[in-house]
Amino acid sequence: MRTLTIIVLGVFAFSAGVLAQTPRFVIDDEEFIAKVTNASAKLLEDGKLKSLASLGSQVRAGCLLLKPVPVSREKLAPTDLSDRLRQSTLAVGSYYKCPDCGEWHFNSSAGFVVGDGGIICTCCHVVTAEDEGVKESYLIAADDAGRVFPVQSVLAADTESDTCFVKIDAPGLKPFPLRPGVRTGERVYCLSHPGGYFFMFTQGMVARVNMKRNEVLDEHGHTNGVLTRPILFLNVTAEFAPGSSGAPIADEAGNVVGQVASIAEAGEPEIGGTNTPPSPSVAVRFCTATEEILRLTQPNTLAAREPATTNAPAVRPRLRAPH
Repeated sequence: MRTLTIIVLGVFAFSAGVLAQTPRFVIDDEEFIAKVTNASAKLLEDGKLKSLASLGSQVRAGCLLLKPVPVSREKLAPTDLSDRLRQSTLAVGSYYKCPDCGEWHFNSSAGFVVGDGGIICTCCHVVTAEDEGVKESYLIAADDAGRVFPVQSVLAADTESDTCFVKIDAPGLKPFPLRPGVRTGERVYCLSHPGGYFFMFTQGMVARVNMKRNEVLDEHGHTNGVLTRPILFLNVTAEFAPGSSGAPIADEAGNVVGQVASIAEAGEPEIGGTNTPPSPSVAVRFCTATEEILRLTQPNTLAAREPATTNAPAVRPRLRAPH
């Protein structure tokens, strides 16, 4: 009996040792924000940050040839997939001086690595977003350790599909494979920063693949009757929220099949209500399909009739992480 006890305890000790070899990622949101804002302040002092306004002016139609990353065929356990997504997903957003309190804050969306040398994919509206009253704002990217990289330039953009490539000085980051052709019913995962809760990992499935034309806003935020070309979108059940724009939607092997774009509310309006939200409502999550991202890597594939405005489609959420 004593021998059996020793064997059982030995097996338990061995198992605990194996588990201890894989460290658990624990995020402290306040500590992460402090790291990002402190590092950004130093970069601003050294003159290394680019203003959001100057980068926003670079968001125009263009393509960039990328070295393709082979599509992965090996399915990963969700725990390993979470680690893999975190390697190549960044918090991308504005470091800005608050007009109300005078302090500096970080308003995060997301982006992910698609090319060697620090080529990041995110949404156009992450770069072009303007908040009334904010006079100083700069675009930065931060990894899961709180290291901050200034966004240096916009390399390519498609304002109709609301996706673009930006450059950061961060060699050694591992690009994601881009996989087109995802089908309804496939399991998918999202790593994003909803509402300033950083590196949130969720799962779901592709609920629908659809083509959609969006209204385009003019410089005053009004519709002008112009519609985008038909854009290929995925509706997914993996949860995300404002603050998640630009995040990767990945399959079980860690291939990016889409990019978080927007959230719409579906439901019946209240009787006699013209300004009330639909009730009951359900969030319908739209993701730009990888096919649209790949257009940025193929010369002469962007529509010739690019809208004059660089504003993103009207359905995009107005994103502002709490601070």
